[in-house]
Order: sequence, then structure tokens, then C-alpha cells
Amino acid sequence: MFNTDWHIKIHEHYLSNFEKTGVFVLDDCFATADLLALQSESGLIDYQQAHLTNGERLSNIRGDSIRWIDENCTIGTHYLTSIEKLGEFFNHTFFAGIQRAEAHYACYTAGFGYDWHTDNPKGRDERVISAVFYLNDNWTDADGGHIHVVDKTEKTQILTPRANRLVVFDSNLLHKVAITHKTRFSIATWLRRDTGIW
Repeated sequence: MFNTDWHIKIHEHYLSNFEKTGVFVLDDCFATADLLALQSESGLIDYQQAHLTNGERLSNIRGDSIRWIDENCTIGTHYLTSIEKLGEFFNHTFFAGIQRAEAHYACYTAGFGYDWHTDNPKGRDERVISAVFYLNDNWTDADGGHIHVVDKTEKTQILTPRANRLVVFDSNLLHKVAITHKTRFSIATWLRRDTGIW
């Protein structure tokens, strides 16, 4: 499972674009069977309401429910292993100093999003690369839930949460999830420079 070869998948123009803007997008990221397995697991797990870094639940700012991927998420752990190899790719290419990956399934129900934020709380820099992998089939622009990322050139990139798409960006970039108009599933992912405790 999840045998994506990142050295083949990520062509030179992705790297030059990432260096310039801090963002790139990979479509058809994994094999269809892997996508289906993640879709199935994401619909079967128990979600909990997400909170801000200070522990508050403010649904007008952040309206998702989440489930951290751990050893009890059989398919999710395969995803994490592949993402860790992506971290090795970034270390080889950009000397990023990435040590590990973490991720959680995320579910946004209609009427909710996540307001503007960066993925490193003030004074912290452990998260190097952020990524979001999308799980919903047949998503249209009318369904909302787009990710907005203010890139390094100060342009706002607005990206549709299309199934099997991986959006990769610098963790210090400002971004938000627009209000979704139907239930939206994804995997929020971070490549970190700290070793953590497993």
C-alpha cells in the first residue's frame, strides 16, 4: 500500500514552484485502492471536536472534528509511513531537517470552516511542511470548503478539495478553510523537525 515514489511524483517544476511560492499541489497522489481504503476508514472512525492551541472550542474560528492517526488507524498508519518518506524527500532536496510526521482525519460538516491561521503557534517552529489530503469524490466549487493559502509572493491561492489531491505548503504561511456546504473529509498532515515521543 501507498507505494508512491516521491522522487518520481514530484517533478522539478513542483520544486521550483515550492521554492518560489511555498506551495504546490499533487493530483492523483496515491493509487485508487489506497484512496478508497482511506475514504472507508475516515467514515468509520470516531471524531472529536477540535480545539484551538489554547484549548478553547470556538466553532466560529474552527469548526472541524478530528481523529489523530495512531496505531488504531490501520490505513492511516500506512499513509503516515508514506508521508514520512515525503519528509525524507524534502530533507534530501531542501535540507529541511524533518524528523517525523503527524496527521489527523478531519471532518467539516456543512456551515463550518477554519479561519485564517498558521500551523506554528506564536514563538514555535516545529512544523516545517503542512499538507492536506482530500477524500471527497465529485467535489465541485459550489460545495465550498476550499483551502486559501497566502503564498510567499503574497498571492492568495484558492484550491478545491478534490479527492486524491495533496496540497503541500510551508507551515508558516497564512491559510484558512472556507465554509463548506456539505460534509468534507480530509487528512491534515505536518512534517516536523522535532523528534517527539511515540
